[in-house]
Amino acid sequence: LRVSSSLGECMQQANQVPRSPGLCITRVQIPIHLQPAALYRVSFSRSISMAAAKIDEADWSKLGSFLKEYDEKRETMIKRCRDSQKLAKMAIYSLHRGDLAQADAQLRSTEAIAKELAPILTEHPGLRYGSYAATMEEYVEAMAFRVFLREGRLLPAGEVPLAEPEEFLGGILDMTGELNRWAIAKATLRDKAAVQLARDLVDNLMGRFLQFDFRNGTLRKKFDTLKYTLNKMENTLYELSLADALGMTRRSTEEDPPPREAGQQHH
Repeated sequence: LRVSSSLGECMQQANQVPRSPGLCITRVQIPIHLQPAALYRVSFSRSISMAAAKIDEADWSKLGSFLKEYDEKRETMIKRCRDSQKLAKMAIYSLHRGDLAQADAQLRSTEAIAKELAPILTEHPGLRYGSYAATMEEYVEAMAFRVFLREGRLLPAGEVPLAEPEEFLGGILDMTGELNRWAIAKATLRDKAAVQLARDLVDNLMGRFLQFDFRNGTLRKKFDTLKYTLNKMENTLYELSLADALGMTRRSTEEDPPPREAGQQHH
């Protein structure tokens, strides 16, 4: 017999087999998956309890408490980081206005909030990557701008231990935008030396950042912006140089006496 696709076909084949002398069909081979339930029985070595599965209430209560506590700390982190980031932005504004004392006070408050949130980060490190990281970048940006204005140098990473390396680099890249704003303000006062100082620092930073291999992400986007910032500062210096050259030409023209006509006597 050929293997049939259904039980009925198997039985039909058995009835159609020719009855030759000496041939006796005792049974039909039916695939196990086609046999009716009545032809086989499944037995278990032991019985299975049908009682309802129990849930450990204490375990689930503990999980619920953890999630509630985590959510509360996350909300605290977001709110306090918002306050801290706002203070850092205000410090940058104060620095542009020349109010260094006010900027120092705002930066101290920013740092105090960052330290206040440290225990939460120790317990939940994953909360750092978001509001807290953005706050640290803003803090580094303000601190770096302050150090440049006071000392004319770049802030070292060791002077801001609260910031992780990526946060420090992000803050330094953001600070170059503030340097460009400051340089433009100095250019309106014809302070070429100040513009040159800012441009030289940005140019040195460009050389350093070119040594890094940034993957696609926030730092890569900020680094791409650095190229345009440097270009703007170089254009500002070029325009100042042109203005100086034109001014020198005018002064030279005004100071030179007009040429005497032929035959005119000198008195």
